[in-house]
Amino acid sequence: MADKKINKKNKKNKKSYDNKLITWISVGLGAFVAVVLAIVLIITLTTGYIAKVDGLKIYDYEYLYFLQQAMYDMQEEDFEKPEEFDEMTTEEQEKLYKDFWTNERKVAAADDALDAARQFKAQYRLARAKGYKLSSEEKNNLKTNITQYYNQYISYGYSEELVESYFLGGMNLSEYKDFAIIQSTIEKYKTDIKKEMNPTDAELRAIYDENPDDYRKIGIRSFQIDVGVEKPTDDKAQDYQTKLDKYNKAYEEAKKYAQEIVDTYNSGKTMSTYKKDDKGEFILDKDGNKTVDQENLSFIDYIKAESDDSSSSTSGGLSEINNAQPSTIEEITDYALSMIWNADRTKIIKKAAEDSAKPEAKAGEEKEETKEESKEENTVMTELEIVETQTAIFVVRAESITDYENSKESQEGAADSIKDQIEAKWKEDKAVEKLEALVNEKGDEYKVTSKKEDVIKELNDSVFSTM
Repeated sequence: MADKKINKKNKKNKKSYDNKLITWISVGLGAFVAVVLAIVLIITLTTGYIAKVDGLKIYDYEYLYFLQQAMYDMQEEDFEKPEEFDEMTTEEQEKLYKDFWTNERKVAAADDALDAARQFKAQYRLARAKGYKLSSEEKNNLKTNITQYYNQYISYGYSEELVESYFLGGMNLSEYKDFAIIQSTIEKYKTDIKKEMNPTDAELRAIYDENPDDYRKIGIRSFQIDVGVEKPTDDKAQDYQTKLDKYNKAYEEAKKYAQEIVDTYNSGKTMSTYKKDDKGEFILDKDGNKTVDQENLSFIDYIKAESDDSSSSTSGGLSEINNAQPSTIEEITDYALSMIWNADRTKIIKKAAEDSAKPEAKAGEEKEETKEESKEENTVMTELEIVETQTAIFVVRAESITDYENSKESQEGAADSIKDQIEAKWKEDKAVEKLEALVNEKGDEYKVTSKKEDVIKELNDSVFSTM
């Protein structure tokens, strides 16, 4: 199993405002469950504003949204999980999160939240001063769309409290609509700012080269074999050894099966499936041999027929992996990110094997060629190998790498190539920087005034008490 965990973090643009339903918190860190559920309750107890910017009120629900965001960003970027984190109890994990939130970090998060709220209101003021606003039709469409999303989540069985906590950033439906109108107005202004910006190819390439695993996609084909027996954790239990022996036996059987698949397909041969009865037992012929169901299956077809991953029956076990879209299996993500092109981009190899010479075949060993093998004679793919986890064994290979050099638009005008993605982010970052600079150029005109220190402290204490 992989010991080293790849944990590349994508830095968020803290002051980039999104028009969509606020979903970032819904996929956030476990420690934020208490925070997001508490926000709604806190807001119901307060009905006012906490400060002003150029006469515009910063409402309590706006401040709490930005406080959540500041806390999330800080924890996501600075909290370092120890290697044994996944083996810790829930109580031990919660203590680590609690210890992370020192008074210094709490103060910093609160300061970031207030400044983000200041920027939000100031940028809205700038946009309106430049003539940007939503038409009545645009406002109505925005509100209608938000209501539809809201009702959709309610129809899924979520409570109003959960929808407001997880999808509306702690706001109720009316508050979120007002918030979204401000967001959309800022976005209108920002869109026109972006039109004036044109990055060079060198600038875009430099961004890619800094963190290529954030952008390149590695196509991984995998066959899953579940161990089927849970590994015991209580070594003090009376039946611990019995359970451990049972687990180890099942694990070795799964690994032996995985090795059979690897050896078979890597040698150019194929595997077959066999008929089973309603109880899952193999059906034997009169000679006691298993009855063949499908024979000479390609690796892809064998995955569709036999993998323990139910989705593989349609996907064939194929997924595209990078830092932004990791596998749910961390070890497979590690495997994927270890893959690179060889020097002439004709073969996918492991980074560690970049300079390694390919071992010669042993004397007398000849590879049996099949129709599938002859087709794949010049393939870029790696050979099959095993990736182990505690609960399952995977037979995997890397089949493709889509990177800066070979990424193309899915269709003309789609603007979804890797270069397009990087350019879009570059423009977003530069537009946000320009808006912030324009706000800061105004100096005291856009400073925070009418600050209600006691209310802010009460809100902060309420939120931080949940950590």
